[in-house]
Amino acid sequence: MNGNRRTIQSVENAREIMSVLEQKGGASIADVCKEVDLTRGTVHTYLTTLVQEDFIRKSDDNIYDLNLKILEIASSIRERQPIYKYGRSEADELSMETGDVTHLAIESDGVVYILYTSRGSFKRETPSNRSLPMHASATGKALLAKMSDERVNRIIDNHGLEPRTPYTITDRDGLFEELETIREQGYANNDQEGILGAQTYATDVQLADGDLAGSVAISGTTGRFETKDTEELIQALVETANQIEINIQRARS
Repeated sequence: MNGNRRTIQSVENAREIMSVLEQKGGASIADVCKEVDLTRGTVHTYLTTLVQEDFIRKSDDNIYDLNLKILEIASSIRERQPIYKYGRSEADELSMETGDVTHLAIESDGVVYILYTSRGSFKRETPSNRSLPMHASATGKALLAKMSDERVNRIIDNHGLEPRTPYTITDRDGLFEELETIREQGYANNDQEGILGAQTYATDVQLADGDLAGSVAISGTTGRFETKDTEELIQALVETANQIEINIQRARS
């Protein structure tokens, strides 16, 4: 049992050190020691091991930074997600049809991760490290609405309801009320809750067994959406989600 706890702690320490390198865009041993509760010798051992395993690299002036192996691993994980494999062309079509930005995302450990973004006109990008809080994003709320109350409460307990803007839902009861509305209407709306001036609509994408594959969302400025037919926009979004579900089922049948 003690050995298991030490092993888990080692993983946590390595993760913490790598997070410092990510946040600082590279750091010396001294810089890392200022951010973690470990001795200089221990930090050096972790850094040396991570360099040997190619997770980080060391420059000639003794600055440590993340290595591209992490990108390779992240890309592999993304490629295995059904919504990414079978939803990209649909996200592209939705973006080109509406002229707005579309996203494909999944949830992991109570956090939303954007797997794919399309900006229309074949201008695409695939961010591998962008994450969103579930309570302050349409994507997150669309996924929360498909979860049990017990799981939603657990996510709130673990991550809280931090305000991102004055419009963010920070009350547990208020969030549950909105989730019920999302279940009834079939889509989620984020009106400046994550970023001032930004609005997003999202709906879930399910696998054949009812499990969540992720979500598809469409984003723009509040001013831009004011000039659009919301019903048509939502219909196009839901139809896209349905087509992605069909694509996944056909590929797996």
